[in-house]
Amino acid sequence: MLRILTVSCGLAVLAGAASAETAAQKAERCAAQADIVTSAVDARQEGRDAQATKAMMEAADSGIPARYAPGITPLVEWVFTLPEDQLALDVGGAFEKQCLDFSQ
Repeated sequence: MLRILTVSCGLAVLAGAASAETAAQKAERCAAQADIVTSAVDARQEGRDAQATKAMMEAADSGIPARYAPGITPLVEWVFTLPEDQLALDVGGAFEKQCLDFSQ
């Protein structure tokens, strides 16, 4: 969980989360970043490497909004540092919870 909190805190800054961010904006950002995490976990479990996963997510047809693109690389790299046994857990859900619970 500490790893998730650390990444959440860093991405709050990376994503440009300003102190004026509304609760709805925060929820949208956290959900989008959690989707990136979940997709990275799925890709890793399917046997893709980090580089291929980043390329897939950075593609124009990935469905990831451009404003969240700067978070792709750190999130994917983080997912690829997780121990294999943690991939069976709801990593995306845990990330989203930590993101929503984080306050500056």
